[in-house]
Amino acid sequence: GHETIALTITWALYLIGLHPDVQAKLYEETERIFGKNMDRDVTESDLNDLRYLDCVLKETQRLYPPVPIIGRRLLEDTNICGYTLPKDSNCLILIEFLHKDKDVFPDPEKFDPDRFLPENSIKIPECGYIPFSAGPRNCI
Repeated sequence: GHETIALTITWALYLIGLHPDVQAKLYEETERIFGKNMDRDVTESDLNDLRYLDCVLKETQRLYPPVPIIGRRLLEDTNICGYTLPKDSNCLILIEFLHKDKDVFPDPEKFDPDRFLPENSIKIPECGYIPFSAGPRNCI
């Protein structure tokens, strides 16, 4: 688990550095929550209030998924784009390509944390964003 966290933090810091507007929003959010008292312990309530930071981390994981490929075995015959894949076939899901589907994420190469604001994230299909997989084999 530590590699996925380290990768996410590394890419997030890189992207924040490239986008001063995002950096400013994050600063405003931390100022609002912590004020001038940056020495106090962070509470669970604080973490829940860091909503824009959550958007930044989700967008970072969309562009740079910490788990690039997921393997699955098909439980039933599955038709994809006119091709039938038989039951028990092994398949690989390339998360980076899934996360750059322009039908789900307009301008998919752009770093845009606002995609994950509540009013926007409701438009993302259930399995359209899966940085740690989905279903019973989901990495928690």
